Amino acid sequence: MPSEFAAAGKKKPALQIRQVWADNVEQEFKFIRTVIEHFPYVSMDTEFPGVIHRPNKHPAALTAAERYALIKSNVDALHLIQVGLTFAASPTSPPAFAFEINLREFDPRVHRHSPDSIRLLSSNGIDLAAHRARGVDSRTLSALLMSSGLVCNSDVVWVTFHSAYDFGYLIKLLMGRQLPKSMADFLKYVRVYFGQVYDVKHMMRYCGDLFGGLERVAATLKVERTAGRCHQAGSDSVLTWDTFRQIKQLYFAKEGSVEFCAGVLFGLEHDEKNSKLAYALR
Repeated sequence: MPSEFAAAGKKKPALQIRQVWADNVEQEFKFIRTVIEHFPYVSMDTEFPGVIHRPNKHPAALTAAERYALIKSNVDALHLIQVGLTFAASPTSPPAFAFEINLREFDPRVHRHSPDSIRLLSSNGIDLAAHRARGVDSRTLSALLMSSGLVCNSDVVWVTFHSAYDFGYLIKLLMGRQLPKSMADFLKYVRVYFGQVYDVKHMMRYCGDLFGGLERVAATLKVERTAGRCHQAGSDSVLTWDTFRQIKQLYFAKEGSVEFCAGVLFGLEHDEKNSKLAYALR
């Protein structure tokens, strides 16, 4: 293993999030192709312009299929703003590298969005004018992801938090078209592109005293944000990884006990009975 990777596996005072723009995206993905060989655990987060389509009944009353239809309607209509990726060597290792990929397509002057969401992103440091001027083209990112070793690679393990929307945007980007009509087809594409996936929000179902969003859960577990700012994809991907590590240590310490959560996205659970049985037997 190269010396810089060996050093990256040790805890550092501060993790630097590498900013990815159009002028350095090829160079950064060349580096990612090397990183993934030694750090195959990847935590992912995205930022997007909120939601514009909302359910006509209480979200808790929606079926999984109805939730997917809502996700599809929003993802199909909106644009991805950022992708955050954090890499680690093992499920218990600290984050070694983090990247924040800034996309160019979204323009709040002409594209649909939630004004509150855009105000929140802007107040937390996302410069949408810089994105339009310097951001990565989505077609370029799609091609680089496909050749990076990140997707369609059974050796890579993905960790996320409440990630149905995140995977929705990435699958739309990778496919170059709108999301499939059925939830079953969508989940098939998640398996094909991303393989082994853990959604921390789903894992929390089996951690009785945990609830809320990423910030609340991290605070409950006394996990500190070690890099960047909230509501930025790179920083949130780091916090997601550190939260996953802590949950695994506290609630899923037994070897193999977390595996029954693999492949299930929060809100799109389709086999809850079997999932609870697996938990009871672990």
